[in-house]
Amino acid sequence: MQQTMIIYYGSPHEFGNSSTLADAVAQTAAHFYDVKKVRLNDVSIHPCQGCNHCKEEGTCIIHDDMTALSQEFAQAKAVCFATSVYWWGVTAQTKLFIDRLYMLPKTAFAGKKLYVIAVGEDTLDGVQYELIDRQFKEIAKETGMDYAGYLPVSADDDRPSSDNRETMGKARKLVSGTN
Repeated sequence: MQQTMIIYYGSPHEFGNSSTLADAVAQTAAHFYDVKKVRLNDVSIHPCQGCNHCKEEGTCIIHDDMTALSQEFAQAKAVCFATSVYWWGVTAQTKLFIDRLYMLPKTAFAGKKLYVIAVGEDTLDGVQYELIDRQFKEIAKETGMDYAGYLPVSADDDRPSSDNRETMGKARKLVSGTN
């Protein structure tokens, strides 16, 4: 049985630019992993209450889809977050999911490969791409994950990622280590 990679689609747009790129990653990842796709906009996740019940008792007080999602995350060998850029950061759906991962012990993260795709309208020298990259680098460092790849992309409705052959190629190569 192959190990699992979970791709978290953070955009509310099912067929948007970050979703298109995530699909390209999934195509390549399928050669190395059993790929599971999770559209964060389609699941029910409530905000972390910061009560530390999960750390003290081992379970979260909130009963929503995050219980099953966190168990799947813990079992995955690799994860990829594909997010649109909103206000110089990740989407609310992505941030909510990441915040709720707090319920897991650090051992659930250790050694896991982490990939990130961030798609915004600004040029690639825009600060948002640096901020998102830094956030995930710090998450990986704190949790012991292997920050294995980052793909910042400038795209919008007039310049869709699907029309950019170079960007699509980089997405397909992201998990193969040849990007």
